[in-house]
Amino acid sequence: MDYESLLSRYGYAELRIERGSGSIVSIKDDEVKVASGSGEGLSVRVLIDGSWGFASASSGRRSIEELLKDAEKLARLGSGKIKLPEPETQKKGIASRIDRVGADEQVGALLEAAKGMKGIGVSSRIISCTDSQTHKEFYNSHGAEIVQDTGYTYLSCSCIARSGDVIQRGSSRTWSRSGFGKIDANATAEGSKEKALRLLNAAPPPKGRFTVVLDPEMTGVFAHEALGHACEADSVIDRESILADKMGKRIGNDLVTITDDPAAPDFGQYAFDDEGVEGRTTTLVEKGVLTGFLNSLESAKELGMEPNGHARAEDYGEVPVVRMSNTYFQRGKTPKDEVFDVSSGIYLKGMKGGSVDIFSGGFMFKAEEAYEIKGGGLEKIMRDVTITGNILQTMLDVECVGDDFGTSPGVCGKSAQSVPVSDGGPHIRVKNVAIG
Repeated sequence: MDYESLLSRYGYAELRIERGSGSIVSIKDDEVKVASGSGEGLSVRVLIDGSWGFASASSGRRSIEELLKDAEKLARLGSGKIKLPEPETQKKGIASRIDRVGADEQVGALLEAAKGMKGIGVSSRIISCTDSQTHKEFYNSHGAEIVQDTGYTYLSCSCIARSGDVIQRGSSRTWSRSGFGKIDANATAEGSKEKALRLLNAAPPPKGRFTVVLDPEMTGVFAHEALGHACEADSVIDRESILADKMGKRIGNDLVTITDDPAAPDFGQYAFDDEGVEGRTTTLVEKGVLTGFLNSLESAKELGMEPNGHARAEDYGEVPVVRMSNTYFQRGKTPKDEVFDVSSGIYLKGMKGGSVDIFSGGFMFKAEEAYEIKGGGLEKIMRDVTITGNILQTMLDVECVGDDFGTSPGVCGKSAQSVPVSDGGPHIRVKNVAIG
């Protein structure tokens, strides 16, 4: 079908067609549940008199022409001020090589991994493995034709251990963009068990202000949660971000450089976003200076910036919104061992939860586990360690940045939509952090 001619009747219009399939294998102790399914659908979006109209349907229920008429009616209900830069007209096809593994083989491998989580003190074991494959097509009224075939495997293992009245959970995650056969389920499961058992012997943390060392996972969480969300342009435009009036200004010291890179070979990877824009590396903070925001077509035009391919939708039935992809705190020049070179402090490993207020800049993160630092070495283990602070002050208080690097996968939620992301960075040391 000549989609360009059909869409061009409406000024600017775009069409997304999507087919997907997937499965979830869940194991709780020795009980196995397997669910699988597939679906396909399409959506259209039109821009008329500065207002968007959007309509979607599962395949076979509505024609493209019918959806365009519905979207046109919705757009004409109001008169807005939305403008777009000249949309891209790329014609591309991108396919990922995925080695599929049969359900029986996958369940067998996960049951074997679950056995490895058994042990004295272990009271419960949970494994969840999601496989997803997606075929996406994007067309717009300017001639863009983009076809992307992608997939991923996401494995999460949790182990609950108990000793008397003390109950602790250890969690580990891994991922692959090439299929289930490329992940190490046994190592991931064993990691969750070891963590839970370690935490049974952990002490509660002291309270006060301390020098802390963040591991790559905690560093990445800070880059994503505390800084990344504040750099999403829709929040900036709505004046919900503490960074709304700080472009070009210093918000951290020279050691702080943070980027978002959709092309990085990580869990949040994609070639083109859901507006047909190529995903481009965006430097958010460079040597402490705020240098970039993550944009959709609409937000880029309003802010006078170039689109950088950060409009993402969970599936065809959702409108693209500004999202992160792979968000990294860039490595520094300090050898990892020297990052720990303090007389006393606290080492924080892994993320257990938290919250961020991007308007005020306040944040609270809970580490999975922590260790006392004495004379540059690690001493007693601690649990339930929470740090609080402010985005801007914390980036000014970074003392050194390691030359190592690590990343972690995750699923990020925003506007009731979830998309794969990753974050990471090196070990970093930060002074004067509040511990509770």
